[in-house]
Order: sequence, then structure tokens, then C-alpha cells
Amino acid sequence: MNSQKLIVSLEDVLNDYYPLAGTLKNAPDGRTIIDCNDCGVQFIIAECSDITINQLENKKWEHAVIPHELTSYSQIPNKIDPILFIVQHTTFVDGSVALSTSIHHKIADAFGFYTFMKSWGRRARLEHIDPPIHDRSLLKTSGNPPAHVPHEYLIMQPGSEKPLNVQQSPAISSLTKIFHFSQDNLKRLRDYYSVGITNGDWISTNDALVAHIWRTVTRARKIDLNTEIFCGFVIDGRDRLIPPIPNSYFGNVTFYGCPKMVVSQLINGLPSSVALQIRKTVTDMNNSRIQSTMDWIEQQPDKSLIIQRFLSNGKDLVVTNWSKCQEHNLIDFGDGTPIKQRLPVRRGMKVDGASVIFSAEDGTDVYITLPTEKLEILEHDPEFKKFIVS
Repeated sequence: MNSQKLIVSLEDVLNDYYPLAGTLKNAPDGRTIIDCNDCGVQFIIAECSDITINQLENKKWEHAVIPHELTSYSQIPNKIDPILFIVQHTTFVDGSVALSTSIHHKIADAFGFYTFMKSWGRRARLEHIDPPIHDRSLLKTSGNPPAHVPHEYLIMQPGSEKPLNVQQSPAISSLTKIFHFSQDNLKRLRDYYSVGITNGDWISTNDALVAHIWRTVTRARKIDLNTEIFCGFVIDGRDRLIPPIPNSYFGNVTFYGCPKMVVSQLINGLPSSVALQIRKTVTDMNNSRIQSTMDWIEQQPDKSLIIQRFLSNGKDLVVTNWSKCQEHNLIDFGDGTPIKQRLPVRRGMKVDGASVIFSAEDGTDVYITLPTEKLEILEHDPEFKKFIVS
């Protein structure tokens, strides 16, 4: 991959995706705004002199063998920072290349990120792109009082310390492991979580998978049976709003689903009851509910005090599904189709209970982060094991 061609095409596509080259600022009402000041993005050129692609391939692309240094996070912490997009182009000893990217989540969600990456690939191949839409008025509020108070969010007390959603304690060692679910096993999983569902109700494969992760991770954590816990997951609002938000909109159009259950009911009740709870949460996130959520947020005098209800507290679960955003074919920057795509995991910054659903060959990969001993319990859970590919 010619780094100069990538730089030139990135400069070109940033003319359309100019917010990425800006900086973030706080408005008086606590809202984060993008200052489109052409500050620029960072492009790092690096070398890795002791690893070949074959070595990574032979180890099945396990996280343990992929160097953390292939991705630069140094300029994108969880707080406001001047650089919003970082690229790192690393050449291995055999001449092969790893291209990594880091984007600030306040600029775009996963759908927006993949739309940008596809546009960058097209520009690198000297092809036409559909210009992105930056009009934030598409997510305008109604001006009316909210119809409901969204339980997915909390308001912090002014002056209180914001809860950390990222585990940084060296006393607790967390790992991220990738579990593969084949297409056949995903079908079996959906059938398993459909047992007991009456006519007229239904669940999706994603409902079954999220329910399965929630139940088995909670069991591995050995939480008191009387504890009430949350499962937070992202719901794309683009097709749920009326009128729908165009696919070319570059920004965040994600809202939180946040079902709650008592641990005893979650792990000892019918699996189908958990999947139906996920399905109801997704279905309830319709145009009126999203509109009411936006009206509620707009009503808050200090929006910096709004936080999500589910936390990295060793009890709640956080799930995000990127598989619907991904292309079946990986993005070609003009040098051929890449052979593999992986989510990087930053060393020392692992969210306890975070799970990412990622599209993979013949199925789905699920990235799960847990303290080491809890992850070992999960791996030996008979119910969990029977649906994954060893």
C-alpha cells in the first residue's frame, strides 16, 4: 500500500468530510460542538521489523499476537482532544502493510465511520463518491416537552465526579477474547432462544446473540441473584426516524437500548424471555420515542451532566453490533482487497463487560472483555461453549 497515495486521497476526501479535520469545543449549555477549523488529521508511517503477515495468519489473528503498537491512540483519549482522526500505516518485514484508524466517537457512529472509509477507498481508486450530509438540523427537536423521561440516561449532580466507564485499575487484569459463531451455530442459537415463544412473537438472530452474551457473562461474573442489572446496547436511529435519516449523513444517529433484569430471572429463567426483552427494547425505539429522547436532552440546562445508565461496574453489560455497518468485501484502497480486518484493543484501557459483534468469514466474531478469571469461567460454561467454534 503506497503511503503517499493514501495521504493524497485522504487529503482529497477530507474536503468532503471536513469535520474530521476540526476540533471539539464545549458550548455554554454543555453540548459538544465541532469547530471546523482545518486543524488536520494525523497520518503516522511506521515499521515493524520482526513480524510477517504469515506469522499473524498462522496464529489465526489472535489478539495476543497482534502488536498493540499497530494502532496509535495517543491523541484520542476519552476527553476532548485536538486530533479527531488518526491513521497509522505500518510496514512489516516482508513488505506487507497494516493500516489502522482511530476516530473520535463524538464525530461519527460506526455507520458514519464505515461510510467515510468506503469514500476514502473510492477516492484512492480515483472513483466518484456521494458527498456526505452534515446538516445537523435533520436531528432537530420538536420544541415540545418530552413525552417520557428516557430511563437509559442519568443526570449527574453538578460538581460530582463522572463515573469512569473504562477500567484502568492495574489490580484487576482484564482480557479481550474473540469468540467465533458460525452461520450454522447462529441459526441453532436463534432456534434455542425461540423455544417457548408463542405465535405472533419473534426474535432476530441479534436478539438471541445479545441475550446469550448477557446471560452467560452474568453467570460467569457470579453476581448476587437479587441484583438488578442493565444491558446497554446501541440502536441505529436512521431508519426509525420519520422521515428517515439519509445513509450519507455523517454523524451520530445512535440511541441506547437499556433493558434491566434481576440476575436470578436472567440466568435461571427461560432463555426466550431474555431474547424477547431485547426484542421489545429494540421495537420500542420508534420515531416517537427517539423524538421524545431528543426533546428531553434538549431540555437539560447542562448537557455535559448527561450519562448513560449502564456502567462498567462489573455488573452491567455493554454490547455494540458493527456487523450491519461492515461491507462483505473489505475496503480496497487501490492495492487489492485486504486479507483481514480486526478491531484493535488498547492496552490498559479495557471496558469490563464490553462486547462487540463483528462480521467475519462464515459468521460472526464476538469480542468480549472481562477480568481474566471471569473470562475463564465463561469459556468453560457448557451453554456458552456449545454455540462457539473452538
